[in-house]
Amino acid sequence: MTSLPILGADCDLILVHPSINSGVPYGFVLTPDPNHKTSAVSVQREITPEGVTTVYLFFTVILADELKNPDGSEHSATRAAMYSMLLDFLGQSEGLSVVTVLGTWTGIGPLGHSATELHLVNGSYISVKLGSVSTYHPPVSSTLFFGSLWQPTPPGETAFTWETSLWR
Repeated sequence: MTSLPILGADCDLILVHPSINSGVPYGFVLTPDPNHKTSAVSVQREITPEGVTTVYLFFTVILADELKNPDGSEHSATRAAMYSMLLDFLGQSEGLSVVTVLGTWTGIGPLGHSATELHLVNGSYISVKLGSVSTYHPPVSSTLFFGSLWQPTPPGETAFTWETSLWR
């Protein structure tokens, strides 16, 4: 079994969609923010006069062979494999979940212009824009998000109950 990505160790951001990678979360390394020591995700909120909230997430993924993870180890995927996976996620019109250090954003998808790609000899920089495509919810705890999966019958000892789960 493939190990799940770990924020701050082998990735900076995780994307999840039930039809991509068999539903297994996939981690990406982001470019460092020039104003901070680590990478960053920008969150922008828009509220309509009717009170509808839309959230936009902006981040830049770096793709390269021999890419270094946030913890300094070598990233396990190739540039081509990461690019293919990112395109799969960007091809979904809804149902993406984005895991960040703040928590997990659900009901996310590409809206309009969703990516700007810069491909160089030794690497690629993909600036991504995603937005809430369903009812906006603030990010939820990643522990709750990842623990709220259907369990086999009978469920494991650590399975969440109807009262403690997040419907997704």
